[in-house]
Amino acid sequence: MFLYKDLLSEVQQFCDHGVETGIVGESELNQTIPYIFVGQKNGNYMIVQSAIHAREHLTALVAVCLAKRLLSNKDLTLNGGIYFVPMVNPDGVRLCQEGTEWIDNPEQKEYLLSLNGGSRDFSLWKANAKGVDLNVNFDADWGKGDQNVFQPAPQNYVGEYVESARETQALVEFTNLVKPIVTLSYHLKGEQIYWQFDQDDDRLARDRQYAQAISAYTSYELVSGQGSVGGYKDWCIREFKIPSFTIEVGSDQYPHPFPYSQLSAIIKQNEDLPRRLLNTVVRDKEKMEMTTFNR
Repeated sequence: MFLYKDLLSEVQQFCDHGVETGIVGESELNQTIPYIFVGQKNGNYMIVQSAIHAREHLTALVAVCLAKRLLSNKDLTLNGGIYFVPMVNPDGVRLCQEGTEWIDNPEQKEYLLSLNGGSRDFSLWKANAKGVDLNVNFDADWGKGDQNVFQPAPQNYVGEYVESARETQALVEFTNLVKPIVTLSYHLKGEQIYWQFDQDDDRLARDRQYAQAISAYTSYELVSGQGSVGGYKDWCIREFKIPSFTIEVGSDQYPHPFPYSQLSAIIKQNEDLPRRLLNTVVRDKEKMEMTTFNR
């Protein structure tokens, strides 16, 4: 498994090789949420975030591998910069992988065990350390999802209020700082692409084209995502009016906990996707700006 300590080690190695790294913020239990930046600082930025759901920790390793690939292939042109945030939910990931043994506070341990039905097996846990499902905690029709619940739980709890979780707040603040022109969120599983959220007709047509291009590259299926709200993708589409995508990697034939043996297949399907998508969005943005200027 790819542990939180493994992520910190990888980030340090990036830093040691002169790659920009930094901190998005901290989790509820005060663990840092690191980022890795690849590319150039020219105002054209993408955010790739993953492991916002704890049991989907394989996606953190996917993000690290994608960042490494970009850095190792100097022949690839990247017309902007990509901020990789591999593990948005470090507390939840550690719960999945380590149980509660790493938590010092006995009351916190007991609280989490009670939310987990008394079981010490947290391998299917999706939420953070307060039982908040981070991907329904954003300000995008918050609390109106078909599967939302309204008390702390291993999954689907929307939180006490919009952006109540520290991890959500950190990602919101970071995104506002970066001002991305496109985002990718990696999840597990189903080999599906979610791309819609209340866009007007012009942006709907634009984003459909990008989604179709992602589908052609990955072979993943396009889905509408109706009934699913409050996610990071949803918030980015509404707040910034940018193309934003949730990509469910990994075949549905495998149950959770998802096997790491499928990593190479997932990487093969996604290995150049972030770069290609960012370059395409940059190209279209520059064409639009030129058209506007010519008028």
